[in-house]
Amino acid sequence: MLLQLAPSIAPGQRRTGPLSRLARLGLCAVFAASLYSIVDGHGSARFRNPHILTEPSAWFLHATMLMVFVILAGTIASTIVGTRAVFRVQIAAVGTLLSSWVVAAVVGQLASGSLWGFPLADLVWWFDVVMLAVGLASTALAMVLGTPGCEIGVLREVAA
Repeated sequence: MLLQLAPSIAPGQRRTGPLSRLARLGLCAVFAASLYSIVDGHGSARFRNPHILTEPSAWFLHATMLMVFVILAGTIASTIVGTRAVFRVQIAAVGTLLSSWVVAAVVGQLASGSLWGFPLADLVWWFDVVMLAVGLASTALAMVLGTPGCEIGVLREVAA
């Protein structure tokens, strides 16, 4: 399969070297450690505790995963519909994501009298878990294949 991916590289485009691959290995470790820190036997239950809203590390994780989501939406859009619609697709994806969070917060308020908790906390937890898994997988692929540029961009190469 690795040999089949090679022709999708533009002629003259170089692969990353050992230093870049080592840096990506470090990024893989960060993704894996972050994923490990939020995935345990309790699942999303730990996120339901309102105390998590006061933790700066949780907010940093959410903001970082939102950026990964925007980049992922742009990469998928450029692969499927071309570069002209990327920004509009990214805006629509973020709008849809935020709308789902608002709906989950309203459902939580109506069901239990609290915006934070089930289902909003679970939705945020799943979002973080999926984005961390995508980041880990794409960074590992980019490291192995030596894809230059953004780690998420390796998905475009795999699709090609």
